Amino acid sequence: MKNERLKGYFLAIIATLALANVYIFSKAALNELHIFQFGFYWFGFALLWNTFFIIFRKKKLEIKQLDKNSKFAISGNVFFEVIGTVLFFTGINVIENPAIVSFLVNLGPVFTLILGFFLLNERYNFIEYNGILITIIGIFIINYNGNNSFDELYKNGTWIVILGALFFSIALIIAKKNIHKIEPIILATSRAIVLFVISLILMFVYKLNFLVSINSIINVIIGSLMGPFLSFLASYYSLKYIEASLSNVILSTKSLFIIIGAYFFFNLMISQTQLIGGLISVFGIVIISLGKKIWKTKKKLLRK
Repeated sequence: MKNERLKGYFLAIIATLALANVYIFSKAALNELHIFQFGFYWFGFALLWNTFFIIFRKKKLEIKQLDKNSKFAISGNVFFEVIGTVLFFTGINVIENPAIVSFLVNLGPVFTLILGFFLLNERYNFIEYNGILITIIGIFIINYNGNNSFDELYKNGTWIVILGALFFSIALIIAKKNIHKIEPIILATSRAIVLFVISLILMFVYKLNFLVSINSIINVIIGSLMGPFLSFLASYYSLKYIEASLSNVILSTKSLFIIIGAYFFFNLMISQTQLIGGLISVFGIVIISLGKKIWKTKKKLLRK
């Protein structure tokens, strides 16, 4: 049991480091490529990595033996993952500093809790509700400049990323409910296939050139290996060994690595206000994720 939890922590850390690199290398690639060119190569390589993984593990995927509910769950997960991914990379393309995107994505666990309340009839304690409030305050501070309007938040990419986080949260709830029946590699590969096909079609529709620079391909190769493949699989497999709450806490630290990467790769610094807001949002995620454990510990102490 202890070894399994350590495996879960290790996988969550791997997912965090890999995810941090996604923000950096996708931004570097998008600086040179049209977003549909980016999608074609990014998810094409992701599909390649997933195929290698399936061959390497030498275990047949029993897709035909899945029941109707599992197949429906796969379709639902892929649908919301695809929309979330499109919005996410659009946000990366629009927002100059990828660290800001990573802080905005911290709204994901908040959406997960809210959806769980309404769709799964889950109930939360006072500490978790405070975590939600803290996270929202942090996101507000990140974007506050004294005269923000909804139109401005849309133009600067904020609402695009927030909507992406919402769709990712829906996909996560579907995956979590079915993770013990469906191999994560099936979800990852299905998502990559759909996004690759969509990008390919749009490449022809917009008559984009398939020939791109070597530098952009290198960024795509590294980023796609880290993102659609490594971070996606590691985060989902970690859910088999540790609670989603603990995985969320570890994943929320990605922003700190992205701040460092953005500085060294793009010479970009976030403002003091954005840093404060970002750290507050991370603190909110930690409170949300550990809320139940803190509440239980508090009750035990009061009984004594």
